[in-house]
Amino acid sequence: MAMIDLKGLFPTVTAFIAFIITILCLFAGTQKNFISGADLLTLYTPSSQTKTQTTTQTNVAHDFYSIHIMSYCQGELGTTDPSAGVTRNVTTCSSRTILFAFDPTQAWPKEVTHGAELDWPRVIADDFHAFRMTSRAMAVLYCMGVGAIGAVLIGRVFETFMPWGGQGLFEFWFLILGSFSISVASVIATVIAFDFVSLINAHGEGSNVSAHYGDKFLGMTWASAGLLLAGSVASFVNVFIRAARAVPAPAVEKDIEG
Repeated sequence: MAMIDLKGLFPTVTAFIAFIITILCLFAGTQKNFISGADLLTLYTPSSQTKTQTTTQTNVAHDFYSIHIMSYCQGELGTTDPSAGVTRNVTTCSSRTILFAFDPTQAWPKEVTHGAELDWPRVIADDFHAFRMTSRAMAVLYCMGVGAIGAVLIGRVFETFMPWGGQGLFEFWFLILGSFSISVASVIATVIAFDFVSLINAHGEGSNVSAHYGDKFLGMTWASAGLLLAGSVASFVNVFIRAARAVPAPAVEKDIEG
């Protein structure tokens, strides 16, 4: 029985796990009950009810808008269990698209963004507009990473049934491409999570509009980037170091004096 080369399989195992995590990051929030908590950031709006001297007006805006890579979800805040604190109840999610960019002026009804009952800071819409191309570039990088990791897995399957000499080099370069794409996308997501969220909070302070970054999403995307980096290093060792040691040295013929 042939022994399994665990060192040779390590890059493929890391690529497979990273592939699953990245797919979850991409499709999180595309359906109401599909990992809606793994959002890039969440935009919180003021209380849905505002009281005046004569009446109580109810805004048609939702309590929160969770923004994902390819869609956004909206819903209400509630307390079903007092010991659990405030919970989020997702009511609906937008249609998914690769080049998605959240626009609050389109997500919110016009009477809310321009009405008297909510002092909507127009500058926040400008903030999202400024980051539109950045968020779309991030989505494209995630898709490139998924494609590169998928090529690694498909190459390993073909190598299992039809061995060929260039599989190791093929795996290495696609792992490098996947690692680069996911790492850059993770950096962009981190910048959005911290700097962009801070910008929204600064501009929305007067109108009680706030934002919070998604720590679960950041943990997932950096876990995927770390796995791909580890797989790339292991693949480099397999292709350029272990393979070189496995090459037998040429035999040296000795002249025999008669």
